[in-house]
Amino acid sequence: MSKSTLLLFLLICSNIIFSQNDLANSYAEKGRKQVIAGQYIEAVKSYDKAIAINPKSAQVFHHRGIAKAMLKNYSGAILDYNISIDLDKSDFEVYYNRGVSEYYIKDFQNAIIDFDKSISLNSNFANSYLFRGYCNGELKYYLDALKDLNKGLVLDPTSSDGYINRAINNIVVGNNKEALQDAEKSIQFNPSDIRGYNIRGQAKAQLKDYKGAIEDFTIVLNKDPKHLQALFNRMATKLELNDKQGACEDYKKSLKLGEKPNSEMEAYCK
Repeated sequence: MSKSTLLLFLLICSNIIFSQNDLANSYAEKGRKQVIAGQYIEAVKSYDKAIAINPKSAQVFHHRGIAKAMLKNYSGAILDYNISIDLDKSDFEVYYNRGVSEYYIKDFQNAIIDFDKSISLNSNFANSYLFRGYCNGELKYYLDALKDLNKGLVLDPTSSDGYINRAINNIVVGNNKEALQDAEKSIQFNPSDIRGYNIRGQAKAQLKDYKGAIEDFTIVLNKDPKHLQALFNRMATKLELNDKQGACEDYKKSLKLGEKPNSEMEAYCK
């Protein structure tokens, strides 16, 4: 092969490579826009095409994992995050997102390991601390959970989920006043989330503000009449006030929602 022919061959190959890379990038960009638009199934298909052309992009595997996670395909998302990390171990967000998917499949121990790694790469990302706190709470490491939630809420003082989870952990360890304050904060930042009212009601009940607790449980039940936890909480609080009629009404409502009869309440409500 002559020198001129070789140069022409190399130029053609180079153009093909650039063309293929451009096509892969185009599919990846299409997938990114589809994720933003909430078109997660379509996004996965676009990322599939990008990966078929270029299987060495850590970012594309990461983004396909995000799309799968949004579809609640957490196991599939984890597989994509694994490949992304194999290709690039420097991105804290991939460890964070893998940890979130592990959290949702209740693999709390591995999730904590990933949040540890995410924090080691970026110590100022609030959600890594918050989700590590959620995991510690699930594992009943309540004091560790509180430390993480405290740190996360310093970094992001507007996280309603953070306040709700810290309120739960505070109630468990007996910090009822702090739990009440956290529940108030969660409602302030997300008043449409009924969990905040339910937690605030629990904190009020622990502080013996029974009427205030009943008001909060009633708010929850007005928004979701099938919320069994709020119904039980209100029933228990009415018992504290010796409101037999009200407690028995709530007990009967729980039976209609499919709860099994309770022998003590059956005898009490006769």
